[in-house]
Amino acid sequence: MHERLQMTVHPVGDTPTDGVLAVAAVLALEWAAPYADVTLGGKGPWIVEPDINAVAGLLRLKPERAERMRLAGRAALQVGDSEIHLVETNEGDWNLTEELDAWWATGVALEAASFTASTSVGHSLAEILNFSRTDDHRAVELLENSQRWALEQTDQLISQIASENPRRIADLLVSLSGDLDIVNDTHAVLRARYQADIELMGRNR
Repeated sequence: MHERLQMTVHPVGDTPTDGVLAVAAVLALEWAAPYADVTLGGKGPWIVEPDINAVAGLLRLKPERAERMRLAGRAALQVGDSEIHLVETNEGDWNLTEELDAWWATGVALEAASFTASTSVGHSLAEILNFSRTDDHRAVELLENSQRWALEQTDQLISQIASENPRRIADLLVSLSGDLDIVNDTHAVLRARYQADIELMGRNR
């Protein structure tokens, strides 16, 4: 079985906006660290709290997955074919009678005909929802922000593991060798960064 890093994203609050930001963070981390298992909520060895820079992770959604989330969000609201118009409060709530988990809330946001924001995260979310093309200059800028945020979280995790158990980094590299077609760049970065530890462990075996 391949060695995998474990990352758990915890929403910073319990509002729908907080939930969507957490989903965006999961998507950003999945893109930046394909060698990691990223989950939303629950317990885990490495907890990540998203910030506003992660919101553009939503732009990493593939069309098929986004469509499934839209359908799930609409079904959760039980609104049939009616248009969905969301108005965010100053606390990040959407004044919905239904209780939505983070994934459903994301589907609702994607499906909404309009989203009127009040919070800073809400305004960023509204901007993301209005993009029709991910190669738009502003979209690319926001994607880079989310990528930078995700890489910072991943780097902190790897640094901690390396300081506590450098052998695990070597095991991770061995596990990744079978998946170099998708993680070649990351593999190279890790090997260069921890080559001294790997060589030392090799001499001591």
